[in-house]
Amino acid sequence: MHETSLMKNLLAIVDRAALAEGNGPVRLVHLRIGEMAGVSEDALRFAFDVLAKGTAAEAASLDVEKVPLRVHCTGCGGDSNPSDFVFICPVCGSTEIEIRSGREMEVDYILVGDRAGESEDSGA
Repeated sequence: MHETSLMKNLLAIVDRAALAEGNGPVRLVHLRIGEMAGVSEDALRFAFDVLAKGTAAEAASLDVEKVPLRVHCTGCGGDSNPSDFVFICPVCGSTEIEIRSGREMEVDYILVGDRAGESEDSGA
């Protein structure tokens, strides 16, 4: 389960962000994960629940934004969102496709602070 090692790396990023913001408690970690990233959201959440204990993110919530697969045809210029990972343009039939989104796994932001009025938005 590679989600465990991904979460260990993520929590290291979160700890650095919390330290940079005065070592306050982390309230929220927001991730963007593409549907082609090969990451199980359930396994990632489980790893977060287990591994966050004893870290700055122990009391934090994990928010996962799913990023859909979006492709662009360099032949006709059409954009599409294939649901079955078939990389053929639905407009012209070309296989000259560029993936525009759907492979990312990134920390979008981390909210750090005791109360809503004292929070900081740490982009990672």
